Amino acid sequence: MLLEASLEACNSCCIMDDEKTQQNARPILDRTTSFIRAHDLPLTETDRSKCCGEAADDGNSSNKELLSLSGNGSGAVMSALVTVGLKEATDDSTRWSAVSNTDKILKKRAKQLKKGNNDGTIIMGPWTNATSGTDVFVWSSKCTRPGHGSDYPVVKSRGLIPASARDVVELIKDSDRVMDYNKMSIGREDQAVLTQDSNVHCSETKCPELGVTGEAKIMISKNQPPLVRKPLAFKTLFYARQLNSDDDVETNGVAYITVGRSVWESPDGTADGADNSTTRCEIMLTVNLVREITNENGEVWCELTVITHGISPGIPIFICKQLGLLAAENYIKDIRALFEK
Repeated sequence: MLLEASLEACNSCCIMDDEKTQQNARPILDRTTSFIRAHDLPLTETDRSKCCGEAADDGNSSNKELLSLSGNGSGAVMSALVTVGLKEATDDSTRWSAVSNTDKILKKRAKQLKKGNNDGTIIMGPWTNATSGTDVFVWSSKCTRPGHGSDYPVVKSRGLIPASARDVVELIKDSDRVMDYNKMSIGREDQAVLTQDSNVHCSETKCPELGVTGEAKIMISKNQPPLVRKPLAFKTLFYARQLNSDDDVETNGVAYITVGRSVWESPDGTADGADNSTTRCEIMLTVNLVREITNENGEVWCELTVITHGISPGIPIFICKQLGLLAAENYIKDIRALFEK
């Protein structure tokens, strides 16, 4: 089903010539001054060498293996981020600790299923811990990927959105609309596009330079969380593509993934320091797994699973966790509310 849907979407949704011209007219990043952490990514030595940048090695293990986003190795970095992102988003093992409300719902569900019945709740997706109705599930976990950032928790949330997977992924990748659903955002802009002649809705056409399907760009954004004095600033590699049968992910229709990770101006993982009005934060991993489902009325909806793993300097880890749990739940609720209007 997924493969057929992918081919249909590819035939109907690939970029038209005028759209390609518009995309190619966007500024292309000087990737020789953009570096990304890769210590926890499943990359071969060949892939790493293609990134045209030596790992920073100043004696600090947290700064090793930052790779330059130059050369053909950038595509391998994006694919590796997808591999890590899918593993996190589809992992429903006991490593995850559910918040109280999520824990209560899942325990009640397990008891009902053990008795051979349920309470009338219609669970949409066939995968483990699929959501239903207006429920938003939220979990946290220790980071299982070693190295830089592993002291900070990973947060996962999941909920239904009354819209197609296509519409949701279009919303997520549109920087002009981020403030419509992210209440902490004070702006996001696309600095540069990395892919050309490829489309997030087409799983067949690849970017000729990077060898990947989908769309990739560098984004600059600012958030203003509550109780935090300075706005938080981010510079992020964002990559989105449609899933296919090779991804080995349980789906019930068309599905997409977006992944993100911070990009730095130097090979030691530091910013240029030009803006003192913000606190530069680091995103180790963001994931949006968007899986289409059909509700009880035959309408096409989707389930959104979100992974967030970030580092905020100067903010205690326990506060980061609480802010992350709250933001994860609100993120899904606010996207849902946008499509309910």
